[in-house]
Amino acid sequence: MKQSDFMKYKEILIVDGTSRENGYTKKLLEFFKSNVNAENVATFEAYKESFNFCDGCNFCESNEHCKFKDLDAFMKAFEAADLIVFTTPIYNGMMSAPMKALIERLQPYYAYFYKHNKTQKIEKRRRAIILASSGRDGEEALQYIEAQYKYAFSITNIEFIGSALCNFTDTSANVAKAEEKIKNILERMDLQ
Repeated sequence: MKQSDFMKYKEILIVDGTSRENGYTKKLLEFFKSNVNAENVATFEAYKESFNFCDGCNFCESNEHCKFKDLDAFMKAFEAADLIVFTTPIYNGMMSAPMKALIERLQPYYAYFYKHNKTQKIEKRRRAIILASSGRDGEEALQYIEAQYKYAFSITNIEFIGSALCNFTDTSANVAKAEEKIKNILERMDLQ
């Protein structure tokens, strides 16, 4: 796929994994939103939504959808989005708990992918970025988080574009460095 195929973004889905309204992850998200020109931006706030965890029942193996209906609207937006922005604070070297729970609910896509000889259930190719913050040095943790997301992206037809991290938020956060990284990502994607 050529770069020009991604120049226009009609649908952006923000999957917000932070509970702190004035935290650094939200600051990165607000910076991103203020620099994006898109037709439609939808937000799913994982901490505010009440959804079931994947219980490993294997219902999706034979039905190609989850037995729980609580994320149907999210899944519809997830499939329709041209760009998906995942935000998370880094806690104990990992993404926030609701974000992990949400990734696990992508199990119907895994089941479809492997049941159908590695065929994507979502035909539309999309892109994704990750915005994160960490109280300490989160560089190594971000690599682990990226690896987890990349696996989920591989079965949901998503190209990972990049991530921006605001480090040391407990002591001396460097927001400007993270904002510069976001600008670089946007410039590469031609979203500004």
